[in-house]
Amino acid sequence: MSTPDTPLWKAEFSGGVTPHVNARWQTRYGVACGVVLVAFLLRLTLFGHLDTRLPFGFFLVGVMITAWYGGLGPGLFVTAVGLLLGGYFFLPRTGSSVAMGDAERTAILVYIINAALISFLMDNLHARIKKLESDKLQCSKPSLDVER
Repeated sequence: MSTPDTPLWKAEFSGGVTPHVNARWQTRYGVACGVVLVAFLLRLTLFGHLDTRLPFGFFLVGVMITAWYGGLGPGLFVTAVGLLLGGYFFLPRTGSSVAMGDAERTAILVYIINAALISFLMDNLHARIKKLESDKLQCSKPSLDVER
């Protein structure tokens, strides 16, 4: 039976790829910045012809990757930065006297709900993995009780 320190045991509980939630905060937020930049550049260059359609689609994928890799904080960070970048660059420009349309408000609301939900669910997943690891470690320790 493998122990929590062996790669085989980590592969059993994390699908073969261990998330880096315990990495330093600089690493987790650095990855978050890189992911949101890649999502922005992909949306801008490859799918620029979409005009104002799907303003947050690529940022949602970025939230998934970042929340899996870095946890709740970096996931919510990418959510906020994606909202700012998507809103500024990919939503239609409106005059100061014109209110935002229903489609734009709906796109923003759906993005925020989905991105926050993804971030919280990934955080819950990481907490459950840690609990499984600690439970597995407790089960694998030999008992000090001696039967008399």
